[in-house]
Amino acid sequence: MSDISLGGLGFDRGIDRITYARQDAGSRLPERGDSAPAELAQRPQVETLLAMTTLDDTLDAALRPQLENRELLSPTQFRGALDSALQHLRESAEARAGLTDADATESTRVLNRATRLLNEESGLRDLVQMYRSALYQG
Repeated sequence: MSDISLGGLGFDRGIDRITYARQDAGSRLPERGDSAPAELAQRPQVETLLAMTTLDDTLDAALRPQLENRELLSPTQFRGALDSALQHLRESAEARAGLTDADATESTRVLNRATRLLNEESGLRDLVQMYRSALYQG
């Protein structure tokens, strides 16, 4: 095997010597009194570039729904709000069912469709809950 040595590093025995840079080499730390206080430190440029808002950030913010009541994100609160909305839609559709005006019939049709879709959504949620319970039971 050949003896390979790279500036004091030998692969067969390790580091031969450690050299230190000279103190007067020109690259030294500033004196303690010359450095700026921590609260006046400048923000790094890379961090500034990365913190800029992008088109994706703007689109995400525009598409994110504005929630007034964050408790609706819990499953039980959401289910209650869904059932309440379904009940209100049914009542509104029944109240408009007797009207014969052209605008009233159009709004009745839209309300009936919304009621049907929300009822279907509720049925699918019940089906998912039934399948989940069946999986838990084994």
